[in-house]
Amino acid sequence: MANLTTTGGATITFNPEVIDAIGDHSDTTGAAVTCIYGIPPSMLMIGETVPAFMQRLQIENEFAQFTRPNGWPVWIRATSVAAIHPPVPGEYPAAVKSVISANSVTQAVTETPAAATAALNAHGAKL
Repeated sequence: MANLTTTGGATITFNPEVIDAIGDHSDTTGAAVTCIYGIPPSMLMIGETVPAFMQRLQIENEFAQFTRPNGWPVWIRATSVAAIHPPVPGEYPAAVKSVISANSVTQAVTETPAAATAALNAHGAKL
């Protein structure tokens, strides 16, 4: 088990294996804040940087880094991914080359499906 403290001050004890993705900006507000996806009830914002959080939990090798359509990085746990596919025409901005579906999050990224698959497989996925 591990602990985190949200930017709102709540301390949460959780199993690190449930984290599906980590971002360094809030998609909702645009704020530069670490966002954790996969720990219920929803996305959690914390004051630690992404590298510090991942190092503290010793989970760096389980995540592949991708680029969101707006240029922000996102890290996705390889073993959480169920599918990767090209976007449906008109579904996302032109920069999006792949859509990655993980347990608790679906993320559009600028990497091609082949590159995304290779990156995830290098971190333990079986795609």
